[in-house]
Amino acid sequence: MFLKVGRVLDVRWVKSSSRAVKVVWKMYEGLCNHFLNASSDPNRDSKTRAKYSGLRKRLASPEFLLDLGLMCDCLNELSVLSNILQKRSLTLIQFHQHINRSIRVLTSLKDLKGEYLTKATNATNNMNFKNITLEKNSKLININQNQFLTSLVDNLKARLLDNEQDISILQDMQIIDVNEIKRLCKRFQVNKNDAINGFRQIIDDQTVSFKNVMPEFYNLVQTFPCSTAEFERGFSLMNNICTKLRSTLTIKHLASLMFINVNGPPLDEWEPKSYISSWLVNHKTAEDTRTKKNVNKKPETREEKKSIWKIL
Repeated sequence: MFLKVGRVLDVRWVKSSSRAVKVVWKMYEGLCNHFLNASSDPNRDSKTRAKYSGLRKRLASPEFLLDLGLMCDCLNELSVLSNILQKRSLTLIQFHQHINRSIRVLTSLKDLKGEYLTKATNATNNMNFKNITLEKNSKLININQNQFLTSLVDNLKARLLDNEQDISILQDMQIIDVNEIKRLCKRFQVNKNDAINGFRQIIDDQTVSFKNVMPEFYNLVQTFPCSTAEFERGFSLMNNICTKLRSTLTIKHLASLMFINVNGPPLDEWEPKSYISSWLVNHKTAEDTRTKKNVNKKPETREEKKSIWKIL
């Protein structure tokens, strides 16, 4: 990251990148002093000292500090958005609203500097930041702020619903009148009378919960995935179950264990009696004569080791 600040915007989670740049911001003075001491450490070879010297010059430059401030502001906003999009209760409408809100915030940073960039700009004007004297580095080129923010905004806009089919789905979720209710009932094959009755209750009483009076439509809205967070959780769970010591699990068993972990009840609420009864009925006990009995194998003994065993 010290070589190029922009590399924090790679395929890693935005939250981890945000923490990384904020740690550099917070520990800026300590990092500069560490690189300075390491560059003059006689116990290190000349190549290592030269590397630390170059890192220190790069870190203590106003160009790096401005890029760091810009990254802190942008990643802070993106990490907030990332946390919101990971919520399981997020609907497609809310997803669309949060993306648009982040686009507006990032667009505003073109005219109004963020918190970190403002501090970085003031520090570069004074050529001093956290007791570290800044020195210009002609080899470094600042990130073009407007171009960078425009690129971020364009990438976020690409996540919005843009084609006609997606827009129609979003519009269908924003129920307008009874005729729309009837059309949606036909499209999603839900009970028309219950839906119309629930819609009338909402019109009469704005405090009525949409979830309670129109549960079928509520479930429909919840079924649209807004991000890949749930899939990422699934892969993480799979890696936790299928470890190096349990690599012989079949796909069927692995899928069953994942299903239990995701959808199963907590251990204190689980009632195992029915499963134990089923296990016993299928004659899977160790004492059942209809199953293959285990043969206790005697451990192999090696004559050449007996003398050592006597000593132990």
